[in-house]
Amino acid sequence: MSKSLGALLEALRSRRPLIHCITNPISINDCANLILAAGGRPIMAEHPKEVAEITATAAALAVNLGNITDVRMESMVLAGQAAREAGVPVVLDCVGVGCSTLRRRYAQDYLTKIQPQVVKGNLSELLCLCGARQHTSGVDADGSDRLEGENLSALQAFSRRQGAVLLASGTVDGVFAPHGRYWEIRNGHPMMGRLTGTGCMLNVLTAAFLAVGEPEEAAVAAAAMLGVCGERAAQKAKGPGSLRTRLLDEVYALTPEELEREAAVAGSVEKG
Repeated sequence: MSKSLGALLEALRSRRPLIHCITNPISINDCANLILAAGGRPIMAEHPKEVAEITATAAALAVNLGNITDVRMESMVLAGQAAREAGVPVVLDCVGVGCSTLRRRYAQDYLTKIQPQVVKGNLSELLCLCGARQHTSGVDADGSDRLEGENLSALQAFSRRQGAVLLASGTVDGVFAPHGRYWEIRNGHPMMGRLTGTGCMLNVLTAAFLAVGEPEEAAVAAAAMLGVCGERAAQKAKGPGSLRTRLLDEVYALTPEELEREAAVAGSVEKG
């Protein structure tokens, strides 16, 4: 990566980029507050008649398939088209593509039309999207899926075909780049899986870093930062409710030096 994790966080806080998020109402408040805590500026517009105009003024676009509706499906395409025309980078969060044919087909079509720079999902969702898995039950990752063997090969090949960085979240987060690099991020805490919206937060944090760095850098930095802050928050939290509050506090308080020191990022490895 050309920029260090600390340098990316410093850039995010000094530039305060505007991040346009079309996400689901389940997590919209947490996503907006996370961007603010990290140092960016969120805007959460989704009306089809304004999303193109707003996207053109943003530094990055984050879209999310959770709790999908007709209006949001239309708005995400319009915003994505505006982003392509304006050179605004895009992150697609493939929530639930393994549990619904509607979402899977929509995501595949979105990849073709919009060509987002980063495609994010939990490991099971991305395996479904690339055809290595048939379906999932619900929107959570299947605990049997691992970042190893055929799964690694399938996702690396998918990244190359799409020309996009893949961010696969899970117990270990994996970042796959089209040129063959692969990163593992081993930060985080099991309690984060008991709090809804942490995947959505990772999506918008990736978009925030994408506004100041390259796609591969953004995905690694977002996974490391959210994981580090989750670890710190869990040390003081009594459960998911207090974890939610403390997670935002830790994102706000984390320094670039602490991110550098506490990030458990495995060195990039050539795969295939």
